[in-house]
Amino acid sequence: AWSSTPRAAWCARRRPPTRAARATRATAPSNAGGARDAGGSGGGGGGGAQEVACILHTSGSTGEPKPVPITWAGLDAFTAFCIDLIGLSPADRVLRVAELVFDLAWFDHLATFRAGATLATMTRRDLASGRALRDAVFALAPTVIYGVPSMFMKLAAALPAADAGAPAAALSPPVRAVLFAGEVFPPRELAALAARAPGAALYNLYGPTETNVCTFHRVDRAALDGASEIPIGVACPYAACALIAEDEGGGVIEGPGTGELVVSGPTTVNGGPYRTRDRVERKADGLFYFRGRIDRMVKVRGYRVEPGEVEAALASHPAVRQAAVIAVEDPRLGKTLRGFVALTADSGDADDRALRMYLAERLPPYMVPEKIVAMDELPRTSTGKIDYFALPG
Repeated sequence: AWSSTPRAAWCARRRPPTRAARATRATAPSNAGGARDAGGSGGGGGGGAQEVACILHTSGSTGEPKPVPITWAGLDAFTAFCIDLIGLSPADRVLRVAELVFDLAWFDHLATFRAGATLATMTRRDLASGRALRDAVFALAPTVIYGVPSMFMKLAAALPAADAGAPAAALSPPVRAVLFAGEVFPPRELAALAARAPGAALYNLYGPTETNVCTFHRVDRAALDGASEIPIGVACPYAACALIAEDEGGGVIEGPGTGELVVSGPTTVNGGPYRTRDRVERKADGLFYFRGRIDRMVKVRGYRVEPGEVEAALASHPAVRQAAVIAVEDPRLGKTLRGFVALTADSGDADDRALRMYLAERLPPYMVPEKIVAMDELPRTSTGKIDYFALPG
């Protein structure tokens, strides 16, 4: 693994989880893409489907990292779903951009080898800058990439723009599928990536470590223009997703509504139900939308505020690439909000005052941060998520 700190551990068993050999190419199993039986006869043998395959740790982006047991049944369901979703086959070359300690790596390694596809690997140095990432992508010519939005934004920003003598550099062909997860992808930034990968299908995958991917959405390119958010979609075939009210009753919400997402299924710890602590809205069309973390809710001037809502409004500014909002203690005002942004190269006069005025036109006064700080890049955890604890409070 790339990480110097152990964050994942495979549990001992008689055979490995896939037929992966040392080479980057593997022969597809005869049932690649089909789910194995519930008794656990597949996935490497030597134990039941509920046997723990490995221990993975959460990212720690919103708290102390905690260990999560991952079962063979969960890995089996997830990899079979991914293969079916994008039609992963021996003709594909999957680019590994996630560390082994990150759950995105299950796709890179296990789904790739289960489908008999080729795994193209990169070094940490390749991910150090947008230019190095771009050069590695062009050299390795992958057909499938699964990563966090910040990585894709870095890649898109490094691609040469169109000029009078040449068109803009494109990722496709050969890239035919782009999958992203781990954080919100601002629609404007996703549209910029989509323009550089005109032949690629775009998929938004959602799920905390404790459930792995539990919802998915294929992005409609035509709907990106003017979109304010990207849905997290519908439940995966193996996942049962329900919304429960946040009041004391905690009843199940039928139809449209907003509540805490609860997940059950083989990829969930002990099969579930697992309360994600994520606030999710289901609209009339049945699509789920992420509305932030319940445990990030803060009280400002007597009002309950979800920092994620402020982040979304801030990220909608044309000059903002990335946004984060935290609550800080002010000796005079009490608890207040502070915003952090990474700006585009042509950000112009998008300073603290201009950004706060922009938010004041869109949000109630108590949701406008007292201060907005511009940074070259927002701090990230080892898995690529915004590290809120590293932001200066």
